[in-house]
Amino acid sequence: MLHIEVTPTSLDRALAFMNMLLRELERLEIQTLVDRQKKCTNIIVEGKHIKLTLTEHVKRTDHEITDSEKKAQERYLSRIRIDSSSPYPRIPRHDYHPTGDFTLTAGQWPARTWRDTKRTRLEQRLGEIVAGILLLAEEIRVQDEERARKTEARRLAEEDYAFRKQRLEDERTKFQQLESQANDLERARRLRAYADAAEAAARDAGNLSKERQDWLAWARAKADWLDPLIAVSDVILDAPEPKKPGLWW
Repeated sequence: MLHIEVTPTSLDRALAFMNMLLRELERLEIQTLVDRQKKCTNIIVEGKHIKLTLTEHVKRTDHEITDSEKKAQERYLSRIRIDSSSPYPRIPRHDYHPTGDFTLTAGQWPARTWRDTKRTRLEQRLGEIVAGILLLAEEIRVQDEERARKTEARRLAEEDYAFRKQRLEDERTKFQQLESQANDLERARRLRAYADAAEAAARDAGNLSKERQDWLAWARAKADWLDPLIAVSDVILDAPEPKKPGLWW
């Protein structure tokens, strides 16, 4: 279905003009695609779909009520007293008058428009219209390429941002781990030094009992567990967190 919005009196001219235009475009190997579902006409220029719309300017005036409409109102007023469901006569607020002035629009964003003038009609400007459509197709191509370039540039920028952000987060995590491991090593050394000092003091005091020796072994085991350079686990500290029993067993 051709996208034509004209009054019935202008339909023949509209069809003749569109036929003339589409034949000229066909001569230039420009394909026409009529979308019956969307009720629009598209031409395909170098793979770009360009919508064509032909409209007629319609002049609007305030409606002057006619004698028959006055009588309809009077009949309504007389009936409404008896039957409140009587429909009110529909009287238009405006009248629309055909002018025969056509406007052809090609494309949407961007678009080109040609109108009838007092001196020339669209039929007389066919060459200008075809040339304008070709220029529009080139503008759309350039616009699409620029949009694609910007889209690709944005994609690359987002990828670079994501890479840099992830690299920064990874570096911070590694550094925090390094600091934590260095601190753990220092703590482990302090625990060992304390255990050695406690053992020496117990020996000097002659108080290196079995209980004291067990405590020293426990303290040194905790130092080994804390030491990041020794791969050892602790049966208690590495165990899962105990779960509190529920109200019902």
